[in-house]
Amino acid sequence: MIFFKKNKEQFITFIACGTIFIVALSVIALLSGTIMRFFGFRYDSIGSMILFFIITTIVSYPMNLIAGGLSKALYQIKRMNKNRAIVLYLILDTIATYLGLMIVDYCLPSISASHLSILVMSFLFALPGIEDFKNL
Repeated sequence: MIFFKKNKEQFITFIACGTIFIVALSVIALLSGTIMRFFGFRYDSIGSMILFFIITTIVSYPMNLIAGGLSKALYQIKRMNKNRAIVLYLILDTIATYLGLMIVDYCLPSISASHLSILVMSFLFALPGIEDFKNL
């Protein structure tokens, strides 16, 4: 109890930030699930779909960091121009997200995602990362 009394403000901030993160991720999951549904995505419940995207975020995050870091590093050491670095980033990030989605799809029996739906969402998830290259 002493720990919570001393760190009450940090604990409340942590809970609030965690709640905001989960809500934002849930909204993204609902939008993504709607788009994927056009390409053959099936799920038993909205909760299982949200869980699918939360686990996918955790699983694919390390691979996405490597994809972004590698392409930015190659651009900064002048091994490739900016356009090629962006294309490399899109390819690597799409593959990383695709693998994360496939792993979670395989492990969750309440979810059934077609390869096409996973590929489309992987590419769409990679697109916002292009903004990182504008600051380089």
